[in-house]
Amino acid sequence: MKFTVEILSGLCNVLKSFITALSIAETNILPRFDAHFDANYKEILDDSLICHGQDEFGESFISARFLILKSEEQDQPDLINDAKSLGNHPNITNKKLAHLFSTHSIDWFYDRKLICDKVFNRITSGINKIKWRKEVLDEVDNISKNFEYPLLAIQIRTWTHQFDPINCTKIRDGVVRDYNFETYKKAIDQFLPRAKTIFLTSDSDEVLPEYRNYLKDYNVITYTKPAHMTQMQYSAATMLIASKCDMLVCSRLSTFAECIWWFGGCKAEVIPVF
Repeated sequence: MKFTVEILSGLCNVLKSFITALSIAETNILPRFDAHFDANYKEILDDSLICHGQDEFGESFISARFLILKSEEQDQPDLINDAKSLGNHPNITNKKLAHLFSTHSIDWFYDRKLICDKVFNRITSGINKIKWRKEVLDEVDNISKNFEYPLLAIQIRTWTHQFDPINCTKIRDGVVRDYNFETYKKAIDQFLPRAKTIFLTSDSDEVLPEYRNYLKDYNVITYTKPAHMTQMQYSAATMLIASKCDMLVCSRLSTFAECIWWFGGCKAEVIPVF
């Protein structure tokens, strides 16, 4: 069986779907979906992973979850998350494929001990099959060469990015999205004594001065979009740079944060907020 991941949401939702599909079958990805935003996956992925036309289209694969296989159900406990009450389990749009997957979930948890080896190894195999474009990897190397370790990554999710739904923090769909500086600060304070470098990034540049002022006595590398990169390249590079961290403060409900942790091999110690 061959899958094609269709782009109906943001980068890390799509990446989670892509990783799941890659972990079990040959998979490619439709390179663009303008109705969401200018998401041209040709800018970040090797051409071998791109679907170029109907003749290369496999079974449609759309999700925003790390899906658990039916064959893994006995090994992987069901980690109850905020979206569990919403129904639609397993969370995959193409119901022709639903029989392959368990209703168990692991999303929005940051504890390697809760994930069985069978699931961890399969998802990791999917991650390892992703081939990034040189422009993305060069940026990752260029920024991370300045790191001293232990590295603390701070991923601030305000839910006010230009591509977020309007009034995203007021949506009540079973998942509460919120932001508060003091909550982040309390989490960051727990890691500061051990951090030699802090990698700071946010979905909104407007909040960065408050954090830079708070962290003025520390070695902070603040990462905002460089002029030479597209938004997609910047987002992918940010996630991969942050994945090198030893410690992570992040929004618990952010799929971007999940990808940071997973692409780092689930090794980082995490304090997820909200």
